[in-house]
Amino acid sequence: MLIFFIYIIKVINCLDNGLGKTPQMGWNSWNKFGCNITEKLIRDTIDALNSSGLLEAGYNYINIDDCWQSSRNENGTIIPDPISFPNGIKPLVDYAHSKGLKFGIYSDAGIYTCERRPGSLGYEEIDAKTYAEWGVDYLKYDNCHNKEINAQIRYTKMRDALKKTGREIFYSLCNWGNEDVVKWGKDVGNSWRTTKDIRDNWKSMTRIIDINNKWYKYAGPGGWNDPDMLEVGNGGMNIEEYKIHFGLWSISKAPLLIGCDIINMSKEIKDILTNNEVIAINQDILGEQGRKIKYIKVNLPNDYEYNLAPTEVEVAECNGRKEQKWYINEDSSIINNNENLCIEIPLCSPRYIQLRTNYCHIGNKTECGESKNQEWIYDKENKKIISKLYPKRCMHLYDLDYLYVQARPCKNITNQEWEYDEINHTLKSMGKCLSIYMNEEAKEVWAGKLSDSSFAVLLLNKGSFTNDIEINWEEIGFNNIEAKVRDLWEKKDLGIFKYGYSISLKSHTSQFLKITPIAESLNKNNIRKKKNNLLFIIIKYSLLIIFIILFIIKLKKKKSSDISEEETKKINDNSKDIEENNNII
Repeated sequence: MLIFFIYIIKVINCLDNGLGKTPQMGWNSWNKFGCNITEKLIRDTIDALNSSGLLEAGYNYINIDDCWQSSRNENGTIIPDPISFPNGIKPLVDYAHSKGLKFGIYSDAGIYTCERRPGSLGYEEIDAKTYAEWGVDYLKYDNCHNKEINAQIRYTKMRDALKKTGREIFYSLCNWGNEDVVKWGKDVGNSWRTTKDIRDNWKSMTRIIDINNKWYKYAGPGGWNDPDMLEVGNGGMNIEEYKIHFGLWSISKAPLLIGCDIINMSKEIKDILTNNEVIAINQDILGEQGRKIKYIKVNLPNDYEYNLAPTEVEVAECNGRKEQKWYINEDSSIINNNENLCIEIPLCSPRYIQLRTNYCHIGNKTECGESKNQEWIYDKENKKIISKLYPKRCMHLYDLDYLYVQARPCKNITNQEWEYDEINHTLKSMGKCLSIYMNEEAKEVWAGKLSDSSFAVLLLNKGSFTNDIEINWEEIGFNNIEAKVRDLWEKKDLGIFKYGYSISLKSHTSQFLKITPIAESLNKNNIRKKKNNLLFIIIKYSLLIIFIILFIIKLKKKKSSDISEEETKKINDNSKDIEENNNII
């Protein structure tokens, strides 16, 4: 009875808004435009979604991110930025609806948004009511400036406020995978971020999807793991890498939220984003998140040399290689292995972004910040590495999952402590060595079941050289002898293959497949199995019968032997009696 009441309470308290039966699709302003959003940009993007074929492909949400709001009035109602959105938000919502689109908005479960605009903490019901009155269909809810209040409490409060409006609003939780959100996210929202922010490069994209992969069991219709929005088309990766990015998000049942400028996108990018066969994998009604089922490390030739500039720095397991050797010089530079590569704050950015190596320009006054972006002070006593460009910022190991190294406000914390070994020339923090990022040399197979009993399979070469990748049907999860294989990017059937499939893939390329077991092959395999089982049973029982027969024969022999021994004893006894009688006579 107690379990029944607990179940009823959970059902009452869960979101259950009827949305998110498949992962959401649409466009979001942040990855490309950041705070540089205007009413005109959003209106033009609505037109582009409608006219480019993206809406027809399934991208039906247009979402504005941070920086649309400016303040609150005396009643606490949120006020849109009067410069960027002079006519407010509602006319844009109405325009999106007139074009067959749904409209999404952004807020934060803190006192400020991440860009220090007004947040919704303490204003949940007022803001939810405002969004509903505007006709908003989607809320992305961020996690900045949250006063360290428990995330589940903060996000649940907005969930309840949205439900109270009576309007169906897709609720996207964005607390960056913190506080075990995967375990309670489905009761609160329709999707939940599993990772920190994505960036438009190979390293960020592949690491984020690997972290998201750990939580595959928690995703399904009504609630989805969210490894952040798409970077496809923003220029930081090549076309093959963007196809990998889109393919991994699709097979992982991640939200497909475009983050590029769709008004000016190239045909190649459009072809990636509108591939209906790849999208169909993402939108499959079974809703089973595909996952990494095979990972094989690949060895590089000993004489292989990476191009090390400009390349991000990170921390890694200490290995003694040259990408981990550093020289702290009197000119305030930190140079890698005397290769004329210095650690710098890229472009003198005031934001907290990844540090990188680049060709040294110390002393060149025409460079960024008069070269101070490459100048550092090593405080040996406190183990701090302090930026000369931003004297209140220290080299900071941001996250051991992501291995980020940034320049952040100096604090008395262990992940800003760096031990410099002057003999081995290493800089170590929290047991790991500062390192130039090196490409992950590996090949992988990702797979997931679909509603028609076929399987989506993505073969991926992360390595720097061409690699052969193979998959056996049993590794995917079926025992058929034969299966039909279709290439989803090329939209063509590759043929029928027995037992498995293999291909040679160039560096940073993939092949996305749909693999359909052949029913006749399955029947043949089942018949063969039944025959094998019958043969096994016959052999098993034949051996048992033989064993019984041999046992009976042995028993009979033993009995016969016992009788013979008894008769011999009687004869011997009789002989003794006769002999004794003769002696008496």
